[in-house]
Amino acid sequence: MKTFKLKKESKDQASVLTKRTKGEKVLFGVVFLIFVVYSVTLIYPLLFLFINSFQDPLTYIMARIQPGYNPFALPEKWLLENYAGIFKLSVVDSVGKDIYMYQMLFNSVWYCAFTVLGSVMMCCCTGYILSKYKFKASGVIYMLIVFSMTIPVVGTSGSSLKLAYTLGLYNTPWWVLLNSLIGWGFNFMVMYGFFKNISWSYAEAVFIDGGSDFTAFFKVMLPQAKMAIITLCVVTFITSWNNYEASLLYFPNYPTLASGLYRLKLTATRSGDFPSYYAGLMFSVIPLIIVYASCSDIIFKNFSIGGLKG
Repeated sequence: MKTFKLKKESKDQASVLTKRTKGEKVLFGVVFLIFVVYSVTLIYPLLFLFINSFQDPLTYIMARIQPGYNPFALPEKWLLENYAGIFKLSVVDSVGKDIYMYQMLFNSVWYCAFTVLGSVMMCCCTGYILSKYKFKASGVIYMLIVFSMTIPVVGTSGSSLKLAYTLGLYNTPWWVLLNSLIGWGFNFMVMYGFFKNISWSYAEAVFIDGGSDFTAFFKVMLPQAKMAIITLCVVTFITSWNNYEASLLYFPNYPTLASGLYRLKLTATRSGDFPSYYAGLMFSVIPLIIVYASCSDIIFKNFSIGGLKG
């Protein structure tokens, strides 16, 4: 009898949570339609790339100039050669050397690695220090970081480029490393807010046991930020992988997939070999799809659990 009452109560509670009024149903329906339209706009370019990356170049050009062109018409013959030939695509650097697709892939990997590791770890350290240690310059440093986030990119690009020239970092991988260490922004605000909400009692317990500030940070505080750090690493990787402006401006002799494909668009326009270009775009999108599909739960369900009792 008692079990029956518990089941009835749980069903009543579930009905209260799931039962909606007519107005709520209409609102949910409208929101659902908006998200459906938004999803279609995201799937549309991927589907277009996938289908047209198998087209014959001549057939693709002729189809585009004919009336009633259907961008989603299936190819008469699916040409896998377009994907086999993407590693023959190349761009030319400032000294006339050809940079091929596999080299662009390597540049994308080390660029993302430097950016992710440098940016996230530096923001962890800076956010922890400014949130937990109060000294005379802490407020000034925090204000400068927030102020730097409000300055438009167009207002700092020229001075940043001049600084890279002056320091001898232009067109070298060292610029990527230095920029990742000083590139505060969204990552800093996330880590600053995270550590701000962690009780200082954890560190005090470490000090009582004879531990140092480094012990408190690396063995107690940092492990609690594990999920937040992983989330920022994923988001920073996706942003860096798609970033073509940095390579074009600061290290053009080390083109990444993003910047290389941006430059290859002009070559495809002249040669008419758009299917190979689309195949290259699909090749660059695959890592992002894999990372996002594997880590979507981490991004949307990120949470932290404390260990303080009483």
